[in-house]
Amino acid sequence: MFEERGPREKGVTPSGPSTDDLIRTMAKAEELVEMLRDGPKYKPTLAREMGVSKSTVYNWATELIEYDVVRRTDEGYELTPLGEQLARLLCYTSRVSARLYDAKPLLRSLPSEHHPPSRALVDADIVDMTDNPYAPLETLFDWVRAADRVRGFPTIVSAEKLDVLARKLDSGEMTINVVVETADVELLKRCAPNAFSDIVEGGEVYVTDREIPVRLFVAEELSPPVGVAVLTDDGHLAVFARLPGDEAVEWGLDLYEQYRDEATRLTSP
Repeated sequence: MFEERGPREKGVTPSGPSTDDLIRTMAKAEELVEMLRDGPKYKPTLAREMGVSKSTVYNWATELIEYDVVRRTDEGYELTPLGEQLARLLCYTSRVSARLYDAKPLLRSLPSEHHPPSRALVDADIVDMTDNPYAPLETLFDWVRAADRVRGFPTIVSAEKLDVLARKLDSGEMTINVVVETADVELLKRCAPNAFSDIVEGGEVYVTDREIPVRLFVAEELSPPVGVAVLTDDGHLAVFARLPGDEAVEWGLDLYEQYRDEATRLTSP
């Protein structure tokens, strides 16, 4: 009445080899798959352009044929319809992985609960100190200076740059809503007292005893609308990333409000 079945072979599903095996094969033969996106190619051509042996091409192609990713034709190896879709996904995954790796200096400096959305990081514009130690600071200042309203957790910049922002606040060109650490308030009072007075009088400044591990700026009218920065141990700006998209704005405002709701409004310099 019932068909007797033996044990299922390990790593094999009813429809064929396992998905894990497919992923491993696609990763191993990624260059071959990428080259076939341009159209069919013969084995000698693929071997020459990839700098591998013809036997390597044959072995990779044979494995991909098993998964219906590649097929043999009179014009050489070519991607199947399934292969074309998987190739697009592989290309996207590679790009995402590379972009997230570029964001490593930012991510390793932040606790996991302060990580920006992955989707925003993929398209982020990230500037670090590699080529120019002042590049993150200059990029941050030029970006913020163009804003009409900024919310977030500012970093202490030079007195000259603070004076420029203070003049924008005094003239009504910019409004700010910021949360700063107690130590930063004391530093501002000591190093830039005039700018500090203008900032407090021209915006909403909240003070917190908590350590804020990320420097955050949300300026919704700018593109990209969110800036994230981390500092070196001696207080210099190490990395500045500009994040695009509504998801980044939502993340930034939510993080800002978490700190603001626990902070105290500063009413006088």
